[in-house]
Formats: sequence, structure tokens, C-alpha cells
Amino acid sequence: MASQVTASVRNLIRTSIASNPVMIFSKSYCPYCLRVKDLFDDLSVPYKALELDEHEDGEEIQNTLKQISGQNTVPNVFIKGTHLGGSDDTQTASQSGRLQELLNKDVWAKQPDL
Repeated sequence: MASQVTASVRNLIRTSIASNPVMIFSKSYCPYCLRVKDLFDDLSVPYKALELDEHEDGEEIQNTLKQISGQNTVPNVFIKGTHLGGSDDTQTASQSGRLQELLNKDVWAKQPDL
């Protein structure tokens, strides 16, 4: 049973990252997550947020994201398949212009085998 859940969680993560130009793995109450979502709102950039605290497999999703990205905190932000990082990483990328470069890419990064 555990392997079925793991495969399902990996598929959910893979599909979420692959089908959303901006994918934020978040928790609804997290101030850092709210800060990142506010940034994208201010930039008028649509995003998909998966609220881990509201998802039945939220803890496993977060654990699997740690294996994928090396990051065990939220927000965990992906832009067109590229792992950007957390709140500070996203804010820094916005200020440096890197965020806009990632958003303007025509191609999506190939996802690691999950």
C-alpha cells in the first residue's frame, strides 16, 4: 500500500510541475508562502498552489519534494520545471531579474526521474 501512495504522490508532483508554468507547494497558514503568492499576484503572473496542509497526502508530498529538490520547507517553487527554491530565493530572483528570465523561457526544464 505504501508504494502505491508513493507512486501516486510522485505522479501528483510530476504532473503538477509539468502542467503549471508556476507551481508553488505551499501551506495555507505559512507567512513565507503568502509572501511568494503575493509576489506573483503583484506581478500578475498566474500560479498553481498546492496547499500541503489541506491535502490528505500533504506530509508525504513534502517528504517527496525534499527527495526531489533537497528542500524540506515551504514554499517550494518551480518555474517551468526549474526548481527555484523558497521564499527568499524567489524574492531574490525577482529582484535580480532571474525570475523574469525563467518565466520568459520558451522551454521547460526536463524533470528529474521521480
